[in-house]
Amino acid sequence: MAQPATNWWNQSVFYELFVRSFYDSNGNGIGDFNGVTAKLDYLNDGDTTTNTDLGIKGIWLMPINASPSSHGYDVTNYKAVNPAYGTTVEFKNMVTEAHKRGIKVIIDFVINHSSSQHPWFIKSAANDPFYRNFYRWSSTKPTYKGPWGQDVWYTKNSSNYYALFWSEMPDLNYNYQPVKDSIFDAAKFWIDSMNIDGFRLDAAMYLYENGSNLMNQPETYQFWSDFNTYCKNLNPNFMTVGEVWTSTSTVKSYNNKLENCFEFDLASAMLNVMKTSNTLALRNEMTYAYTNLQFNKFSTFLTNHDQNRVFDELGGSISKLKTAASIYLTLPGTPYVYYGEEVGMKGSKPDEFIRSPMQWNSGNYAGFSSVNPWISINTNYSSYNVQLMQADTNSLLSYYKKLIKMRNNYQALSVGTYQNIICSDSAVFSFLRVYNNQTFLVMVNTSNRNAGYLYLSLNALNWNNGIFTAKNVLNNGTDYLSITDNVGTGVNLLPFETKIILIDKSTGLNEVNAKTDFTIFPNPSHDNITILLEGTQLKPSYEIQIFNAVGKLILTKNIFSNETNSIDIEMLSKGIYFVKLDNGNVKKWVKE
Repeated sequence: MAQPATNWWNQSVFYELFVRSFYDSNGNGIGDFNGVTAKLDYLNDGDTTTNTDLGIKGIWLMPINASPSSHGYDVTNYKAVNPAYGTTVEFKNMVTEAHKRGIKVIIDFVINHSSSQHPWFIKSAANDPFYRNFYRWSSTKPTYKGPWGQDVWYTKNSSNYYALFWSEMPDLNYNYQPVKDSIFDAAKFWIDSMNIDGFRLDAAMYLYENGSNLMNQPETYQFWSDFNTYCKNLNPNFMTVGEVWTSTSTVKSYNNKLENCFEFDLASAMLNVMKTSNTLALRNEMTYAYTNLQFNKFSTFLTNHDQNRVFDELGGSISKLKTAASIYLTLPGTPYVYYGEEVGMKGSKPDEFIRSPMQWNSGNYAGFSSVNPWISINTNYSSYNVQLMQADTNSLLSYYKKLIKMRNNYQALSVGTYQNIICSDSAVFSFLRVYNNQTFLVMVNTSNRNAGYLYLSLNALNWNNGIFTAKNVLNNGTDYLSITDNVGTGVNLLPFETKIILIDKSTGLNEVNAKTDFTIFPNPSHDNITILLEGTQLKPSYEIQIFNAVGKLILTKNIFSNETNSIDIEMLSKGIYFVKLDNGNVKKWVKE
């Protein structure tokens, strides 16, 4: 199958990183740019032969602009870095060092709204003739509410201004050309002067309003199309990813405007399957996203900085956390790991507890800082930290490393096509990833029970009958996939087990379509089988080999052309078997 064109981000696993909470390099309790630089080797050391790094190829930095808040989503200067994180020189050095290691850097570009302390808003509120229309003002206070029932109009200086998220984050007015010019100019600054590789676009669907219609307006679509074109004219390899927190059917509207968008419906489906062990909703959502969104133009994740951490969502079960990681790191799309997710960091709202300091070791302040940090460390840091998990080959961190390394090493797992495969067990999520001559069968058991005697519907593949060797690249083990009349058998799964199977080659036990040299009866059989040789120029005797459904040789026997050859099979378990004649012909039979 011909593969659609891909970009660098399609072949990258990203890491969402909160600078304030990642690593404090100067001992003031706040993470900083130099701290990120110091920990880049943990994300990717630039050496593909080592196994100590995560294999991350892109980092998304949560807001790093000047801001009065800890979260940073209220910007006071679009061309300045937050001084709490360091200087412009230190930021540029961090970007340079990331690039040396093959890590791209994208930043949060928060342009739906600014801080109420931004000079633009201060001048606008003071009725400055140039800046007044940088924001939406009304002499009367409209009564309509926001999308989740919140107030969106606030009073200041005997007038009313619009602020979707919070009174201290007034929305910019993009109907006023100087606003657009200012934001485009800020984008040029980050691309040309700061050498970043992309923007994560916050609140992307709220830029324009028409009366009480507050989201997904035609003008918003046009803006993003123009903005994306502008950025790519400055850097053809520039990436834009939109936060369009809504249904996949609406995300589809942004497909031709931005390079990709986050897939929130898919994230919910991945979490829910780990809670219910019913894969139907996940299959349906993945098929819908894959069919309706352009090839590889969506980004996947489990949870992010606005949601309870996946550790809390899945009850702290390491087995479930590993299985959830298996799903989104093998599916199509560009995956994002939220910092600390790979070591089981906990956290539930309010937001600051979802964004607590990274847990590097079991020492004071979890190795994040030498002093009391800006917010308290998680209580589970002594058992869930990088240092402890680095030394354990069965840890959650080691599992993330394996998955990311496989995705980096096999293009089928990053940019390959997707084919849903129906399994006889509803708890098993199974699918194919295919790239050129590389075919992976991914099977994920989302339940806490064994999944055995599985049947896979392979009707869409038109593969020949036979037994195929299958390398499980997760543990270098070998499975055998038996295909008979487009039904696959032979792969079993332990509780919460994932198999990422590279379908390698046939064992040679393929049924021959031409007339065979023998028949087997009865078929199905119970106590014994009879083999009757057929043909006009038979040898006096032949050797046969009997294999089970996974290709294991059960017995070898000589049979004779002038005899009725009866073989006792009472000791064999029920299942599918193959008899191979020494001329290469194979027949299948079933033991009842």
